[in-house]
Amino acid sequence: MSGRFDGKGFVVTGGTRGIGRAIVLGAAAEGARVVFCGRGESAPVGAEVEAAARAAGGQARFVPADVAVEADVERLFDNALGWLDEVHVVVNNAGVTRDSLLVQTTLEDWRYVLDVNLRGPFVVCRRAVDEMLAQGNGGRIVNVASFTANGLAGAASYAASKSALLSLTRSVAKEYGRRRILCNAVVPGFVETDMTTGYRATARAALAQLSPYGRFGLAEEVAGTVLFLASDEASFVTGDAVYVAGAVRDVPRMTS
Repeated sequence: MSGRFDGKGFVVTGGTRGIGRAIVLGAAAEGARVVFCGRGESAPVGAEVEAAARAAGGQARFVPADVAVEADVERLFDNALGWLDEVHVVVNNAGVTRDSLLVQTTLEDWRYVLDVNLRGPFVVCRRAVDEMLAQGNGGRIVNVASFTANGLAGAASYAASKSALLSLTRSVAKEYGRRRILCNAVVPGFVETDMTTGYRATARAALAQLSPYGRFGLAEEVAGTVLFLASDEASFVTGDAVYVAGAVRDVPRMTS
């Protein structure tokens, strides 16, 4: 297998399903060696992703890890460095939501969403930058945000976490750009993933029509943009947020 990521080491969080799975398989298909994580209960799915990567001629390895747990993040990187020569690309894709109106949102729900969607990426970015500085060859960090960062009725915690993730992205880019560590965000719109399969058919149809395409995006379409930002082709792109949302920039008030 040869491609634009030959000899590159990737670490991808939330890599067992949806967008994360597409990123893992896409990178592996282009020559990368990919370490990806999911929670412990995702191990059977992780094995399936490993097998799919092998079937396509690529290499991927699953590590059970919860990004909300700092020790798990450290173990993820320790495992990755035991298999990869270096870590060149890190993708923060893991994310969760607990939808509810503001007055119904508990502090437990708020903390849970922020721990996974913001605290986790912060810890991952910190370890990634530390490794990339030690390696001395720069690197790429891509954070998967969401167009709900503009605000979303019924999911304030999720929207707030994704908005803050965009600010974290810009801050990392400004701090370490001179060391050739580039940090960008991909901003998906409505995409066919586990998070959207629960929408009512009528809601899905209405939301799909918000885009001129008349459909939801595909995980592979988001992954393609992530891989572009991870590549040498994006060598002058940092601190940016690239929308993959089918011309939709905001989310109307809705119920699922």
